[in-house]
Amino acid sequence: RTSDACALAMVITTGITPHPNGPGATKLAKSALGAQYVLPHQHFDTTQQAIDFLIQSNYHLVGLETTKLSRDLYNSQEVLFPPKTALILGNEVTGVDTQILQQMDSLVEIPMYGSKNSLNIAACAPVVLYEVLRQWNG
Repeated sequence: RTSDACALAMVITTGITPHPNGPGATKLAKSALGAQYVLPHQHFDTTQQAIDFLIQSNYHLVGLETTKLSRDLYNSQEVLFPPKTALILGNEVTGVDTQILQQMDSLVEIPMYGSKNSLNIAACAPVVLYEVLRQWNG
């Protein structure tokens, strides 16, 4: 539903991530409430296949990960989202694979003020998506 609320062009999933035409479709349908049929989606067996598709499609790749190279999401002087941006979110436990991180055009992180250094995907994605929309709609 968040993807639809933010009018994304497409949702891409990889690996074991639930998607409308695969394993987990029933669970997805319960939380998406029909939104899974509104947006185009594509599923790839591997993250690298998805990255290759996005690079060939001329997307600006922004990885969401806490690293020494990541920029604060809210520092608009350092973090800009071009019109054709793909946000890359990682596994709930291990994050974005280091080989995938190396292929990103930029890395961003949401500042954390508590003891944990990250949010789960369901919380992280809307925060970043609405910051992208804020920048685009200025």
